[in-house]
Amino acid sequence: MLVDVTVSPDAVSVAGLDLVPVTVSAHLTDDTGVVEASEMDGGSLPYVGLRLVGTDRTDGAELSLTAGTPQDGTWSATIHVPSTWNGTWEVNHLVATDAAWNRLDVDPSASANTRLKVTGTHRPAVTMRFTPDPLVGDGPLTVAGRFYYEDTGEGIGNQPIFFGSDNVCVEYLSEPNGTTRADGTFSRTYPKGDNYLKCVGIIRPSPSEISPRYIVVAADHPRVRPTITAKANRTTVRPGTTVTITGVVKPDGSLDIELQQLQGRTWRKVAADLTNGDRGAYRITIAPKTPGTLRYRVVVPNGDPALVGVSEVVTVRVSTPGGEPSPGGGGGGGTVGGGGTGGLPITGPATAPLVAGGGALLIVGAGLMLLARRRRPTPDGR
Repeated sequence: MLVDVTVSPDAVSVAGLDLVPVTVSAHLTDDTGVVEASEMDGGSLPYVGLRLVGTDRTDGAELSLTAGTPQDGTWSATIHVPSTWNGTWEVNHLVATDAAWNRLDVDPSASANTRLKVTGTHRPAVTMRFTPDPLVGDGPLTVAGRFYYEDTGEGIGNQPIFFGSDNVCVEYLSEPNGTTRADGTFSRTYPKGDNYLKCVGIIRPSPSEISPRYIVVAADHPRVRPTITAKANRTTVRPGTTVTITGVVKPDGSLDIELQQLQGRTWRKVAADLTNGDRGAYRITIAPKTPGTLRYRVVVPNGDPALVGVSEVVTVRVSTPGGEPSPGGGGGGGTVGGGGTGGLPITGPATAPLVAGGGALLIVGAGLMLLARRRRPTPDGR
């Protein structure tokens, strides 16, 4: 049972990179005793959450027993409040469990005791950009930017900072691994880029055993246009023969791929058996049935046309039933692994012109025969 929650002090003023300690306490009672426990995400209970009033911005802290007993005690955490917390915060969530694995999960009622007013001045800020933008494939990616003070624009020089990638930005305690230049600028190059989250920030002490906390931080995903290779194991086949297209997608996290076929002047997605392998490798199996010259490509789709990855065109010639490749066929359809229908017909001379041509030849031949008979010599040689 939650008896009450308090925040002390309930109002602080913070400037620049300074930090002011604030204690959040929860008075909990339980017959079997409140216990410290681990959550599936690695966090610990009891846990208290805070929210900046009027926004979706949240933070929180893991509590430990600081007074009394597990059956009737005070659980507290110290939060090092930065100037970037400017505004009014309130305790909006509390989770705890007891020795019998009963779970308390409540949103405390707002009151003066559950609020913290922060007056932050000379607040730090940070900009971050990626080069190149977009990143093509998995080439080098540079993260660069500048730490500065919002009110003056002055750079925060020679400041220890933290560069992170993917889940280390939010899940693991971190130490500074970089320093700003004298003018507050920074840069770091990753030899192989990817589309995972990148972050850079100024670390502050964390009230969590697994999650870092920042005075100020910037985080974003690079824009990436994947590169794709594509090659068919057979380029001339009989109808219904299996063709395997293989290749590699870079960066290797971009495995949402599809096979497209040129039908007329339009590339259309066709059904195929797709297998994703390690390090971006893929394998696509098709069985084209319609004779003709068929053209395929492998695509990593994206809502942003500038970030669509497209392979080179793979050409497969499907022979006629007699065994020879069909002339033409263009980028016509055909049935591919059960997807896509239609296609160009087998081409050749039409029947009607042949009949008409044959009739004309017969008429001409008859005329010549008549002419020859008329010109046959007479017995007297005339």
